[in-house]
Amino acid sequence: MTAIKVLRLRTFLSALGLTLLTVAASAQTPLSYTEDGKTHFTVSVPDFWEVRVGGPRILIPKGEDAEREVARVFGLKPKSADTVWIGFIVPRGVRTLEEGADYVREIGPHLVRDPVVTKREVRRIGGRTAHSITGKGRRGGRGVQFTAVLIDLPGPHVAFSVTVLENGFDPDLLGGINSVYDSFRAGQ
Repeated sequence: MTAIKVLRLRTFLSALGLTLLTVAASAQTPLSYTEDGKTHFTVSVPDFWEVRVGGPRILIPKGEDAEREVARVFGLKPKSADTVWIGFIVPRGVRTLEEGADYVREIGPHLVRDPVVTKREVRRIGGRTAHSITGKGRRGGRGVQFTAVLIDLPGPHVAFSVTVLENGFDPDLLGGINSVYDSFRAGQ
């Protein structure tokens, strides 16, 4: 290959790389979790993912008599699959990661039945300390894998997120899931 052809090929590949980088950078839609005018965090939603937002409400869990107050919930899922779901919430009254662990123990049976924890770790998400629990169980009669994450937020708040993957999910969707968590940024 001549030097001119190599230079043209490098120029073309560089331009293609910049174009793809620009497309990738703009292929996300920011979503903010706000409460009483305060932004707790933002995430970016990948293209072709759906967002469902449920406001604060009172629920009576199936099989229980006591009412439960549920804060605003963000639910994210790819339009192409019902086998993957990510949820985010900032639970009221949960101020620390330790209180968040109590919250997870209380709410966990409503999210996944017969959970078996396979991994616990402390990590960083968006520069914030996060406690992560990975495992498997059942949801809606189907086998699932799950990851539950508590993320320390500025002030007396904690974000709670859970990712549920039904058995047989498309592994190509993991890139979208990872991009959501990679985009997590705490409010100030």
